[in-house]
Amino acid sequence: MDLTIKIWKKDNEYVAGCPELDIYTYGFDRQQARERLIKVILFYGETASDMGYKIDPGELIGRLDIPFTWRSESYVN
Repeated sequence: MDLTIKIWKKDNEYVAGCPELDIYTYGFDRQQARERLIKVILFYGETASDMGYKIDPGELIGRLDIPFTWRSESYVN
């Protein structure tokens, strides 16, 4: 499974998401949002591995699609 990171600006912060795992984080800049997402993906992989799934957390990170997808979205409430 190839993984992608999509990052977009929402209000005054950035949201980073991995759609294939349905995981999202935020940060005050793109780099922070990306770093937080990678930590969560590693945790996801470690937890799945602890539960008996054959997942190598390091391999998940190695499968991130580069370059990252940068996009901007606006939300209307």
